[in-house]
Amino acid sequence: ELRKLLVFVGLLVISACGQPDAPAIKIASTPVPGITAATPSMDAVEIDQAGHRLYAADRSNQGVDVFDVSAGSATYLTTIPMPSDPNGLALAPDLSRLFVGVGNGSVVFVDINPRSPTFNQVTNEVKTGAKSVDLIDYSADRHLVYASNGVQGTIASIDSGTGEIKGQFKVGFALEQPRFNPADGMLYVTSPDADSLFRLDPNDGTIKKRMFTGGCGPTGLAINPKSNQAVMGCRKMVLSYDLSRDTMGEKFYQQPGGDIVSYDAKVDRFFVAAPYKPGAGAVGILGGNPIAYVTTVVTGAGGKSAAYDEANDMVYTPDTRPNKAGLASFKAPAGGQDLPPLSALIPFGVLLALIVLFFAIIGRNADPIRRPEPIPSRVRH
Repeated sequence: ELRKLLVFVGLLVISACGQPDAPAIKIASTPVPGITAATPSMDAVEIDQAGHRLYAADRSNQGVDVFDVSAGSATYLTTIPMPSDPNGLALAPDLSRLFVGVGNGSVVFVDINPRSPTFNQVTNEVKTGAKSVDLIDYSADRHLVYASNGVQGTIASIDSGTGEIKGQFKVGFALEQPRFNPADGMLYVTSPDADSLFRLDPNDGTIKKRMFTGGCGPTGLAINPKSNQAVMGCRKMVLSYDLSRDTMGEKFYQQPGGDIVSYDAKVDRFFVAAPYKPGAGAVGILGGNPIAYVTTVVTGAGGKSAAYDEANDMVYTPDTRPNKAGLASFKAPAGGQDLPPLSALIPFGVLLALIVLFFAIIGRNADPIRRPEPIPSRVRH
């Protein structure tokens, strides 16, 4: 009986080892016509969830590319011309407006109301006085746009309706991503040069606190206002930060080289675009509350940002590869990319149970107390 059990266990081992790996995540590509640059340049992406439109800052075309994502894949529609190279994007769904930070120091207002006579057209260009505008953010609570100029270390506060400059905030270090936090009513901005996250009073720009990030050199920033937790993209890791306690959280070294970070409240996920590592382009995905590493999807596309389509469970990132320049996309994985599906684990569970049973039988037979008494041989006369 033991011999039969050993043979059966051996066959199970062979069968389990022959199980196929978890299927690789498919990366789709949607090129934009007319991008001819040898090294295409694209920056931020944003999705209008209700309108099923994705917008991509396309420096190669000096415009904002518009895609229809209603079908669960991207279809290129048009490019909205900009007065200068586009960098940061911010959506105002309540105003049916898209804001674009551009390289000449302006913030451009775009009408995205399909029923409007100025649909997909520039309706205002607000000159901030800076040499360039990089990343931007929109506060629906305050109806203000916050525009970081980057190297000059200032942030412009702009009325989202009239375009009036409400304030100029000087931080004094090169800046990256500004984010308004509705949880505490404060404005936050990252600075890789200062290795810091700054908290500002959004009314007058007063620096309320400078929070050092321990070598992170933060670029991208996203905030979960429900938990008042933030995630920053860093040179060698992703860093979580508790804004309520002003304390650094966990460091996630699984995703280095992060740039722009976004957060989607519906799925409670952070998306960290890493244009350089690993594999010349990846998107790291983290849980929102608690903040925990989920997976990294290597795209090879080199995108600096990522956006999640809530209707179709898709993730989009700019594709900067020659002849493919446009968008790369993939179905959002439910868990760790390197973990096999549950069905693939069943044979291993059965195998483990049989191995335990096998050793239990061996142990039982090896126990002198439980071992059956040998049958005495017949004595020959």
